[in-house]
Amino acid sequence: MSLLSTKELVFLILQFLDEEKYNDTLHQLEKESGLFFNLGYFTKTVMDGEWEEVEKYLSGFTKESDNWFLLELSVEIQRQKYLEALEKESERLFRHLDTKSARACLLLHLKRLIEANPHFQDRLHFPSIKNSSLSKLFYQSLICKNVNSNPDMRTLSVYHKCRPPNAVRAVSPVTNWLMGSIPQLGHFSTSHFRVHKPQLWLICPLCSTATYLVQCACLTQSTQVIRMIYTNSGGAILALTFDAVHKLWKWPRSKQNPTGKATTSMLPQLWLPSSRKSMTNEISESNPEDALPCFALSKTDSYLISTSGGKISVFNMMTFKTMTTIKELPPAATVLAFHPQNVNIIAMGMDDSSIQIYDIMFDWIYSKLEGHHKRVTGLAFSNALNILVSSGADAQLCVWRTDKWEKQSSKFLQMPNGRVLSPLAQTCVQFHQDQIHLLAVNETQLAIFEAPKLENLEQWVPRESSGSVTDAAYSCNGQSIFASLEDGTVCVLASATLGLRCRIDPTAYLPCNPRYRVYPLVIASHPSEPNQFALGLTDGGVFVLEPLESAGDWGVVPQLDNGAEPSDQHSCT
Repeated sequence: MSLLSTKELVFLILQFLDEEKYNDTLHQLEKESGLFFNLGYFTKTVMDGEWEEVEKYLSGFTKESDNWFLLELSVEIQRQKYLEALEKESERLFRHLDTKSARACLLLHLKRLIEANPHFQDRLHFPSIKNSSLSKLFYQSLICKNVNSNPDMRTLSVYHKCRPPNAVRAVSPVTNWLMGSIPQLGHFSTSHFRVHKPQLWLICPLCSTATYLVQCACLTQSTQVIRMIYTNSGGAILALTFDAVHKLWKWPRSKQNPTGKATTSMLPQLWLPSSRKSMTNEISESNPEDALPCFALSKTDSYLISTSGGKISVFNMMTFKTMTTIKELPPAATVLAFHPQNVNIIAMGMDDSSIQIYDIMFDWIYSKLEGHHKRVTGLAFSNALNILVSSGADAQLCVWRTDKWEKQSSKFLQMPNGRVLSPLAQTCVQFHQDQIHLLAVNETQLAIFEAPKLENLEQWVPRESSGSVTDAAYSCNGQSIFASLEDGTVCVLASATLGLRCRIDPTAYLPCNPRYRVYPLVIASHPSEPNQFALGLTDGGVFVLEPLESAGDWGVVPQLDNGAEPSDQHSCT
């Protein structure tokens, strides 16, 4: 005997309550069961300003593990409640306190957040059920003359004629009649890779002794990688290429990889949604070669803001659909960052050397910050200090208070002897996990500062033979810094002193005899694995590197089976 599931019975009851207009009971059951999120009812409560009911209803569909998602929703709802409680004291407030318009704007944003959250993916659509199904099935049970004392519950969903006594019952196979087919959420593909090595996935490099030290994974495609990050979950790598297309490689969960986190021990897959459409930016029509593509990912990995010199797009990371666009402002945006306490607020560094603080929800600019002399190329928020640090092509760092958006301090990087910055050189910044120490990077150096006064603590300059610094990033635990150089070398530095822990020779991950010069343009650190990082190369390749498990941390040289240490030609030095 196969029992009808509780889920199916609940949907029948929900349909009955809706048809009979038992609305209070209907919405209470929706919330308590958590099976169906009624967007129609949610829309009505938001537009009516029933904020307590809005929050109670949402609580039935979320869990404690959804803290960040709940915080995003709560912040937006509380803001609207606050705005509606304010008196209309100024022209600006009056413009934003048009209650009906503001609630409609809020509703649109809340819907986007909900639709982008994977937890709601199968809860937003009610299954197709014939009208009055529960009533008809109940009526059938009353009029049936030959009741089976041990019924097959699968036939409850099938309107049937009473079978004659002693007849042999033939039960046809019944699929999941209530829920229908499950939509395909995404498509994994590896056919977009351009393989320039014998295998798409490489455990170890091709050259001799480095085999004992480095595990590397090769994800190759044809277009130069301009920007690259890990998703905050640690299960995927997102790259923006020179032709304005985003690539997302995901590591699927398996017995070998139960966490679904990025690893060099198994193959990731290039992921697309069921539409098979990529996230693609508009390219600036004027001087596209001078554009500085950039993006930022929300903490929940729900949506992405990105630009390649044209309009700024906001993408849904589940569907890759464009949620909204921010009008092309010339000047173009050159760096983007989410506010750590309000995901609707973004800081936009601009090509004209200004910084604009923009509210996505209300589509207006809070503040315009001016202090740089060239384009802004780096932005980093410190939640602990309530400051924003910006950096520019002028090699200047500026500290801004986020409560009043006022400049607090500034400092220029000290250029090493004999080194001169190129005209469009980027200076990038990243906070240590303590939110106080700040890493500044440009082509000439790495430097550590203490915020907010910007006291210069350490400086590291690569040897001349290695060429310029191309990028650098803190490890997730803040103990190391990974720096990529123009000759293909990757240096692992101690973050406290900038002392060299390990130098990874390019032959540890590149072909021994490349046909043309290839080197890393961007580097990204895994958000929870302190020894793993990824390199985005000039030829479009993406490599994930980590030490062998037997080696432990970077800088620890493992012993070979015969007790000897491996050669340092392709290893840590």
